[in-house]
Amino acid sequence: MVAKVANAARATHADRSDRCVRIEMQGKGLPRRPLAFAANGSSSLLHASTNTPWAGVPFELHQTAPLETADCGPIEGEQALVVLLTGSLDISTVQGGRTQTLHALPGSTFFLSWDERQALRMTGSAEVAAVPLSRDWLQRVDIPHAPAHFGRTPPLLADKTAHDLVTIMRRELLSGAPRERLYAESLSLAFLSYVLGHLPKAAKRRRGEPLAGHECRQLAQYVRERLGDTLSVDELASVVGLSAYRFSKLFRDAFGTTPHRYVLEQRLQEGARRLAKGRQGIAEIALSLGFSSQSHFTTAFRQQFQQTPRDYARSQRRIYTSGA
Repeated sequence: MVAKVANAARATHADRSDRCVRIEMQGKGLPRRPLAFAANGSSSLLHASTNTPWAGVPFELHQTAPLETADCGPIEGEQALVVLLTGSLDISTVQGGRTQTLHALPGSTFFLSWDERQALRMTGSAEVAAVPLSRDWLQRVDIPHAPAHFGRTPPLLADKTAHDLVTIMRRELLSGAPRERLYAESLSLAFLSYVLGHLPKAAKRRRGEPLAGHECRQLAQYVRERLGDTLSVDELASVVGLSAYRFSKLFRDAFGTTPHRYVLEQRLQEGARRLAKGRQGIAEIALSLGFSSQSHFTTAFRQQFQQTPRDYARSQRRIYTSGA
């Protein structure tokens, strides 16, 4: 019953008057509408991450109410996770004419898929987090796409790790998501890696298989062509079709350094080459190679070459003059 993040035409919580980006759901033969965990589509939304600077996986917090639906779930092509944070729920589903009831406590995590919707009855009251899964986020944890029967994966029951991770995400959301992007992304990857580790394993690169020669050349060229851009581990990992987690280790094994250090060294080497030519000023070189300022470039350059960019340029001019 969770799906794609999409634009909603109106606010969905009594305390909100602003427009926000919402997760959508769809019932059989019914139009799409914002996700709700209450009868008749009444609003159950408490908070949406898209209303904050949160840069991790998008999610919403909802307060459930007794609910009964028929074949309601994600819109076509979408999957999602729902994690129970507080309270308890009795969830009944009908499969093959048989009713199955599950008592869910905090930490219980459910896998939902558009192609495996079920008739549903839910009683009790709880706060839940709904997390839509885009292909991009699946790939970032080394899953090319959601496997078949995603919605049939058994739920995690009262799982403490899942509960703790989403509780931290919730706390960050309620505080306005003040921390930096890296924090949100790292927390999201930790949560998704843990929960999606319960999915059937897809075919992947063999354990321990290193980066191939052509992959190393491809990465080196990719970096050379984008020395002035803001590169991320995720972006570099996507070049060779790996998750950020696995890529970092394989990159270090292949290049003898971390991705961040490698990119920095390539920028400094290019900076040294341009300084030797003497056709650009130091500030121009620094900004064109992705450094935030001339002083940032100077500090990194001194650490790499044991002299300032200005001294290096002078020394190169002396070499060329004496050589002439």
